[in-house]
Order: sequence, then structure tokens, then C-alpha cells
Amino acid sequence: MKGKLLQKLLLSGMGVVIIHTSSLAQVSLTGQIRTRTELRDGQGTLPAKDAKASFFTTQRTRLNLGYAAERFRFLTSVQEVRVWGSDQSTISNLEGSKFFLHQAWGELILSDSVTIKVDNLSVKAGRQEIIYDDSRLLGNLDWLQQARRHDAVVIRFSHKGWIADAGFAFNQNHGQDTPNKSGSLYNGIPTAPVVPGTNGIGMLYKSMQYGYFARTGKLGKASLLFFKDDFQKTTTVENTTTFVPGVNSRVTVGAAVFATPSEHIKLTSAAYYQGNQDKLGNPLEAYNVTAAAAFKVYKFTTNPGFDFLSGNNTARQGKVNRRFDPLYGTPHKFWGMMDYFYAADQFGVDGSLSRSPGLLDIYLKNTFAAKENLVFTLDLHEFYAGNKVAAATEGATAEKTAAGRLGTEIDFVVNYNILKNVNIEAGYATMLGTTTLDLLKAPAANKQNTGQWAYLMLNFAPDFLAKANPGK
Repeated sequence: MKGKLLQKLLLSGMGVVIIHTSSLAQVSLTGQIRTRTELRDGQGTLPAKDAKASFFTTQRTRLNLGYAAERFRFLTSVQEVRVWGSDQSTISNLEGSKFFLHQAWGELILSDSVTIKVDNLSVKAGRQEIIYDDSRLLGNLDWLQQARRHDAVVIRFSHKGWIADAGFAFNQNHGQDTPNKSGSLYNGIPTAPVVPGTNGIGMLYKSMQYGYFARTGKLGKASLLFFKDDFQKTTTVENTTTFVPGVNSRVTVGAAVFATPSEHIKLTSAAYYQGNQDKLGNPLEAYNVTAAAAFKVYKFTTNPGFDFLSGNNTARQGKVNRRFDPLYGTPHKFWGMMDYFYAADQFGVDGSLSRSPGLLDIYLKNTFAAKENLVFTLDLHEFYAGNKVAAATEGATAEKTAAGRLGTEIDFVVNYNILKNVNIEAGYATMLGTTTLDLLKAPAANKQNTGQWAYLMLNFAPDFLAKANPGK
């Protein structure tokens, strides 16, 4: 009898603790399984005439655990990314890098209603996604199955429409089992093949610092960005690259405006300058300007615009690098779904990113929301080189230049929400390229001028703690 009584008391006590905790804090537990089956026949670069299309399925499995209390927040996100069949079904995973920590951060809330009377003042530390504005320069690159994250500290401030953030990061290699006890040289070059990213830079920054400021109001938002990333200096002797003390610092500054003058019109414009040094220490002077408008009529939205990223004259290589690098954003969203530009595949002469001619993208994006859960999009891109292109890859000093037009890309997507937490998406894209595009995309004999790509993606995103709603 005493045992049963003690058991009842313990259970009652646990119930009281759970009820009390739930009144002061909020726990979230969500997940995701996203499979994407792709047919690639010229995705990223124009295919050779005798090349066979590839067909495969990738999968992201993610589990997110969050906790929000009055004075702090917490999130951890673990995920596994794989290609179906990449390991045998009867043995353990030998690749070792599929399961990893995507996010793990804690945020301390410094503001309160008594001493610091602002909407929010907090310090967020740990592995985290860094996203601002439209993800042009800083985004989580969620289209990529492994996505993007940073190990950083971010100080966040917001009050009555004003936003001011400051972020800092310092990366370091480690020894076999523990951090190095001496020295601070950082090898930012991945041991595996170059990870797909916005800039295809192939080298992670050693440190970075940024400031972001924004003002939101009835007509939209205006923002300012200052971003500095520092790369470990290198020296190359007989084709062997080694890291040496010191850093090459790249600075990016600019502003963006997102205006909504009416319910049916949205206007976007931005300008950014990039200077100081590139990752190899060359003088850097580059810029990016963009402008777009979106007009909505009933269920149809059309979005014309242009995007210009400066680049180098590949026919006459100079001492100053004029290639603008769109930092750590989401290229798949801006420069075509086939990822020909500023993604993993090279975009330059002889594989040199520093000799990229830049890009002019004139586009028309169209969206039709047939139903609340059914959306069609059709995007048209006309691509041009931002600077002169050498007519032959072996002639970095060649006087003759190729035509500046690179090609036309057509992207079509259907997005359908089957249930609240289940979505299916299908897309088809084609690139109608030119010989100039071939010169810049790893040229090879007997290349086709047309590439195509198709995918089917199924996304499950359950909320495990949501209340059941019968009939939904």
C-alpha cells in the first residue's frame, strides 16, 4: 500500500511540474523528410553530346527540438542527408559524413519590461542559420539538401520597427582529438570535393564580422549591410599550396529597399559594393545592382526585373579582381533553377573564378495561384556576360572576344499542398545556351547547346506536439 501511495504522489508531482513548466515555457518538436528525385541532363553546365542523363534520389531527414522560456531560447537540429543506395542495405554507413548537426544554439534574452524596455535585446550563440532580407547575400540555402549554417555569435536588437544586429565568427581547425594547443593557421579548404555554395569559393572564411540595420514601416523595409570575411593567407610553390600567417579581408557594403506602395504592387531594389581583397589577396573592386517589380492581378502575379553582377574582362586579365561574389546566400532563388551561375559548377575561364566575366540577368517571373494549395510558376531568364569574354580559353590576353549573350533559361514549377504538413513539388527547366556560355562552363569537345533538368520532390514536415485535429 505504501508503495502504491508513493507512486501516486510521484506521478501527481510530475504532473504538477509539467503543467507548471508548460505555463512558463514552450517546447517544440518538429521533423522533416524531404525526398527529391532528379533527372539531370545539363544541370549546372552544358552536357557533352555523348553524355548520358543521370537519375537519382536524395533525401533529407531532419529533427528539430526547440525550447522557449521567458529569458532564453534553445534550438537543436540534427539531420541526415543521403543519396538513395549510396551504402549497402546490409552494412553500416561507411561514409561517416551524412549525419551531422545542422543547428545548435542558445539565445539569452537581455530585455525585459523593467530595466531594458525594448522589444528584444538578445545574444544568440552556436551553430545557426543566418538569414536577412530576401536571402540574396545571407541565407540558409534551404534548396540544397544539407542547407547552410554558421558557427557564430549574433547580438540582436529590435524595437518599434528598428532592427540592429551584429554577428561574429572565428573558425579554427582541431587536432586529432582536441583543439590545437598552439598556432592559429586555418585550413578552410574542404577535404571532400568542393561543397556547393553561392560563391563556389572552395575556402571557408577564417573569421567574419557583420552589422545589419533595418527600418520597417507601413510601406515596407529599408536595410543596410556591412559584412567582412577574412581568409587565411596562402602561398603556392610548385603547385603546392600552404597556409601562412595573416588574412586577406573582403568587405561588402550596401543597401536594399523593399517597398509595398499598394496591395497589388511590390518594388525591390538593392546595390552592394565589394572591395579590399579577394581570398587570394588580389585587389578587389566589384558591385551588384538589382531592381524588380511585382504586379498582382487576381490570382496572377508577374515579376519583371534585372540583376547585374560585375566581372572581369577575361580577354585582358588585369591586376584588380572585379568579380562580385554574392557571399553566402541562395543562388537557386535568383539566377535560374539550373544553377549555372554562382553555384558549385565553375563560371569562369579555365576554371578560374577570379576570371569570371560577371552576369546580367534580365528576367520575368510569373506566378499563378490556382487554389490556396496549388501554385504554378513560370520563370524566364535572359543571361548576358557582365564583361568581355575571350574567344578562346587559352587566350587570357587574346584581343578577340566572344558575343556577350549566354543563353535563355526557362523554369516551370508546380507546387501542391496535399495536407497541412505534406507537400509535393515538380519542376522542369531547360537552358538554351550559346557557344559563349560553353567557353565559361568547363568547355569540352562536342558540347550540346541545350541542357535540361527535371525533379519531383515530396516533403513531410510534421509537428509532433500539435493537437490532433480529426478530419484534417
